[in-house]
Amino acid sequence: MIPRARYIMLNLYHILVDGLFDTVPVVLSFMALAYGSGETDVGLVVSLGTALSTAAGLGTGWVSRRFGFSGAVALLTGIAGVGFAGAALAGGMVAAGACLMLPMAGFATFHNLSFSYLTSNTERRRLGRVMSDFTALGDVGRIPLVSFAAFAAAYSLGSLPGWRAVCLAYAALALCAALWLFCAKSTFDAPAAPATEASGPAPNADAAQAEPSPAAQQAPEQRPARRNPFAAFAILKNRAVFLAMLASMLNAFSNDRIFTFLPLLLVAKGIDAKTIGSFALGFTLGSFAGKMACGRLIDIFGTRKIFIFAGLTLTLLLGALLHSDNLALTILAALAIGIVTKGTVPVIQTIITEPVQGAQAYEAIFSVNSFGRGVTNILTPTLFGGMASLWGMDAVYMLMAAVAALSIVPVMLMGRPGRTEADAP
Repeated sequence: MIPRARYIMLNLYHILVDGLFDTVPVVLSFMALAYGSGETDVGLVVSLGTALSTAAGLGTGWVSRRFGFSGAVALLTGIAGVGFAGAALAGGMVAAGACLMLPMAGFATFHNLSFSYLTSNTERRRLGRVMSDFTALGDVGRIPLVSFAAFAAAYSLGSLPGWRAVCLAYAALALCAALWLFCAKSTFDAPAAPATEASGPAPNADAAQAEPSPAAQQAPEQRPARRNPFAAFAILKNRAVFLAMLASMLNAFSNDRIFTFLPLLLVAKGIDAKTIGSFALGFTLGSFAGKMACGRLIDIFGTRKIFIFAGLTLTLLLGALLHSDNLALTILAALAIGIVTKGTVPVIQTIITEPVQGAQAYEAIFSVNSFGRGVTNILTPTLFGGMASLWGMDAVYMLMAAVAALSIVPVMLMGRPGRTEADAP
């Protein structure tokens, strides 16, 4: 059982971390204008920051053991604050861009820690709802922080450019939040009730987790092997884990870049570029609704049924989008696509934990998952861009639709979950 104060703290820092992460491209755009740089420089910084975040996520287990949960969250938030402060004081695009990679660097590690903590301390029958609420609240944080940055960066505060003022303000916010959590971490890291007793059906495994002393005795034995961040990949020897990871990467391939290239698809279909904002709004609302709904449906129908339904539905929706030239139908399709794409985020985070049990196993599986999805998201823009230049945007979205259908195959091959509650209605 997660203490209420700790759960609120985790969600507040999730809002902050996600908001700071998504603010980086906005601030970079105004920096590029100020320094006379181009879109290529902005894209390079974002790509390098994403790659750094993906690589850093492999160290989740070490960070967790070294600093503790609250200490790790405070550290990652503080690093983000230092990055914004450095960007505000930088004298050129290179230095500023390097500093703004820091707020992006801890993104994957924070989410790996959070997902692992929530999974370890939540009853399996409630995990879908908890994951859906957590992922949806992160989207809520992006709206005010990113919107304020986009608005304020366009104005000057006396002789201070707006983007520098935004960086200083967000640096102060992040550093104060990190300092407060560091000072209060003893309160939040106090031992919680052994909620893992309800996490799975194996009483002997749960009893072992509920006792702190055996866990403490086992930690030194595992630490040498886990100091190597790539040791987490050993978990892929488990067939069910491998299939779950394969499904997750195929899901990332078909889902995560849909909105990135949609403006190009709409323009190619002859839809007025001025209406793309309506499509973006529909997609955003659908994303939020999907995360809230799909997680709750997991607790009713089970992860696998929801994942399979979402994959097949996305395939049909992408096909409909390719063949529709009607604006109203396109916006409705955007809403529905947002539901089944972003709605699978809590589904994925739940389904990959079915084959394993234990806090260290959760850290390993979330680290490997974020790495796999991160690498996929680094490679797909180049692949999709090349396909679009050769065969047009329709070919890109046809491939996405095909992979969305293919992603359900590993889930169907996983067999029955090791924990009977995982798919229980």
